[in-house]
Amino acid sequence: MAPWEIAITVGAVTGAFLIVVGALYKLYRVAKRIDDALGLDSEGRTINERLGRIEHQLFPNGGSSLTDKINQIAFEQRAMKGGLDAVKGIIGTIWSEKV
Repeated sequence: MAPWEIAITVGAVTGAFLIVVGALYKLYRVAKRIDDALGLDSEGRTINERLGRIEHQLFPNGGSSLTDKINQIAFEQRAMKGGLDAVKGIIGTIWSEKV
């Protein structure tokens, strides 16, 4: 085998090796990003645990969810509005009697 044939063969094998290593490295980076997104967070919780905590806040569950708290605020607001309307009615009655 001629020296130039050996050089071409070594170059081709080296190039093919580098292409395979580059492709494997890119696959590793993609897999690492997926693992980071789906794996454990800084507190050691999985994506399912984190989504479970969010879901817990979205549906009424007896008082501790965000929905329950919003409903409680709305109820209290209606009660205060009813009390304020009653006070306005009393003041209006007193005011009309004085006039």
